[in-house]
Amino acid sequence: MRGELTVRHGARRVSWGSLALASTAAREALRKKLEAVAPGPAWGECLEQAAWQFTQATRQGEPLVTLTGRMASPTRELLPRLLYEGEPTLVFGDGDTGKSLFALTVAMAVHSGAALPLGLKPVRPMLTVILDWETTSDTPDSRLGPLAAGLGIDPPPIIYKRMTRPLVDEAPALAADFARRGIRLVVIDSMMFAVAGGDGAAFHEPITAFYNALRLFAPAASLVVSHITGVDARSGAPARPFGGAFAFNGPRLIWEAKRDQNVDDATAIVFTCRKANNLARRPAPFGLRFQPGDGTITIYPFDLAEAAPQTLAGASLAFRIRAALAGAALTAAEVAEAIEAPEPSVAAKLRDLKGKGKVIRLDDGPHGRARWGLPQ
Repeated sequence: MRGELTVRHGARRVSWGSLALASTAAREALRKKLEAVAPGPAWGECLEQAAWQFTQATRQGEPLVTLTGRMASPTRELLPRLLYEGEPTLVFGDGDTGKSLFALTVAMAVHSGAALPLGLKPVRPMLTVILDWETTSDTPDSRLGPLAAGLGIDPPPIIYKRMTRPLVDEAPALAADFARRGIRLVVIDSMMFAVAGGDGAAFHEPITAFYNALRLFAPAASLVVSHITGVDARSGAPARPFGGAFAFNGPRLIWEAKRDQNVDDATAIVFTCRKANNLARRPAPFGLRFQPGDGTITIYPFDLAEAAPQTLAGASLAFRIRAALAGAALTAAEVAEAIEAPEPSVAAKLRDLKGKGKVIRLDDGPHGRARWGLPQ
């Protein structure tokens, strides 16, 4: 066990440096130095006690508890479908998707208590901090005013910190500061810049260390912004967050963000839930449209029936079929073409959805093929 040790005597700092706490030789050398520069106190006894207490506190970790089958402290929902107390949520996507814009919007809503479209309303206003490895404060500050104007609120005083070192190096000091301030949401923008280097470590250790560091911020929720691999970006298929299996396994809730490039007058983003460990079922995909105006950025729902097929690539086949049918009655072949899926799979799923009452078979269309639609 090692640590940085600062020794003060009155108003003087008489020593600072790294110390191996269990090393008697290191403590003895430090004792002699302290007695020479600041004689009087029982330096040997002080050092022995400090080294013992810090070592035991570090080794103890979390206390043992007994499972009872009764949920004593259920995970509290801070923002429906997105944020849960003490849990990490990951939003990942390609560059220029609008992830940072979305993360800032969520931070504003949580800090101010303002409601976003589609029922995204925080349970109450909560203090929020943004830890930014990618830009400077100028970027979020330039967006804060227009977003606030679009929401009809004053710009909330969100706490911001520009980051340069890995999160594992900063987390202990930040956790203490966040606890004193009462922070309840920490935004990480973005994950791969916040991960430490892996020299001499197993491939997964920087990622697992990152998520272990996030646990220090509890009971605050964390919203982590991340990216995808170059292969996934080029394919347009459902993607995985960059960083391997542990980048996917670490968060409790994961949303993939895809920007609709066919919308050129606004930033239209489709969000598809890829993982929901603590929820009974995955939430349905949703879309948001960030519409720039004269000094404003207004947030509207984005109708997924109008979204480009590739933006829903990560959604279930059933959802994509129903999204296609929301616009018009279609044959199985037309649905397959619209969502870029194999026609036999679409036809089989249509029959399955008909049995569940989710779609209905209408009159025959061109060439005698049945057309399908949604129930009224």
